Amino acid sequence: MSGIVSSGRVSLPKEAPWTDTILRELSEFPLGEFSDQVDAFVHALSWFSRPAEFEHLRYEAMVIYDPRDEQQSYEDWKWERDTLEPPW
Repeated sequence: MSGIVSSGRVSLPKEAPWTDTILRELSEFPLGEFSDQVDAFVHALSWFSRPAEFEHLRYEAMVIYDPRDEQQSYEDWKWERDTLEPPW
């Protein structure tokens, strides 16, 4: 997984409230106190690295709903997710 990250194929949102936390946890791994986000991060990278047969699932996963975002209701997000055209 470190090859995927070091090649620049992974990006994190700058404005997300969790960006600093995950970067700290990644940089402290494996000696840090926590590893939950590292585990989830590695799991997500391995899932996105699967063959093209899962392309439609990867696309749906990229349309993210953040319940802390007060600008977007769940209903709006669901409508957007269901009406977006996949890139293929």
